[in-house]
Amino acid sequence: MDRFCVKDGTKFNVLCILVLFTVLMVLLYMDSQKGLRVKQRINVRSISRQLNGLKELPETTNHPTTVTKSHIKPKDIPLIYTVTPTYYRLTQMADLTRLANTLRNVKRLHWIVVEDWKFTNHNVHDLLQTSNIYFTYIAQATRKSSNASKGNDQKNAALEWINKNHRFEEPAVVYFADDDNTYDLRLFEEMRYTKKLSMWPVGFSGAMRLEKPIVKDGKVTNFSAWRSNHRVFAVDMAGFAINTNVLLDYYPMRFETTVPAGTCCMAETHFLEQCCTREDIEPKADNCTKVYVWHTKTVKPGLKVGQSKYEDIYV
Repeated sequence: MDRFCVKDGTKFNVLCILVLFTVLMVLLYMDSQKGLRVKQRINVRSISRQLNGLKELPETTNHPTTVTKSHIKPKDIPLIYTVTPTYYRLTQMADLTRLANTLRNVKRLHWIVVEDWKFTNHNVHDLLQTSNIYFTYIAQATRKSSNASKGNDQKNAALEWINKNHRFEEPAVVYFADDDNTYDLRLFEEMRYTKKLSMWPVGFSGAMRLEKPIVKDGKVTNFSAWRSNHRVFAVDMAGFAINTNVLLDYYPMRFETTVPAGTCCMAETHFLEQCCTREDIEPKADNCTKVYVWHTKTVKPGLKVGQSKYEDIYV
């Protein structure tokens, strides 16, 4: 009987232990599920915050020729058409790369690059594709009959493209930017709200320290520039911007491509005389007292060491 009771008591103890173990496991399971639900709620809130943060960022695209969406409405910020004639030479890619590194920091900008040849250059096209800038790349060879300033045929091709493709109800300006000049980012914000014609100083232009409009009481009265007495608008190509409505109102506005022998450096004034007078000029850059663009030139590299085995590498 005693042995039976011991055995029976042992069975009871084992049963109690099993019950306690089962209860403990159930409690641990319930606690783990509660913790999991808490973590899930935390993760949901975290993911929600991340998604809300992403919604505040403008959507991007891997295809620079597609207009990127932005939280800024187009009508709030005028577009800047930046026209750049270019041609093949040893420093072309270096110059365009430097300019691209500037322009990619300007919001609402459309870069129109015009190659002086019958065809576009696939190496330049690849550079533009990777620049993350909204661009148009076209080819326009200089005509044999042209004897005017270099790049005029290319600028005219860009103007024709703008006339055909721009929605004129959308505010925009046009600026002609050589690929080897140097630009301060503030320049683009200065020109963006041009009503008709805006101007500013240009450093190292016309064999002078700077060329600039002379401003009195907020109006341009004259110019401090090369041959200023012979030009209505004595301004460098980098020193002005026009509103796109000017192209529509005075269509067709074009740069001259044939000029009388001995005529030099009159492209800017002859172009602007088609649409404007000095009274139309809007002085920028703190009443033309600051320089935000420099007429720099890239020096041709003096290559003395032959590297024929690397001729397949495009520089």
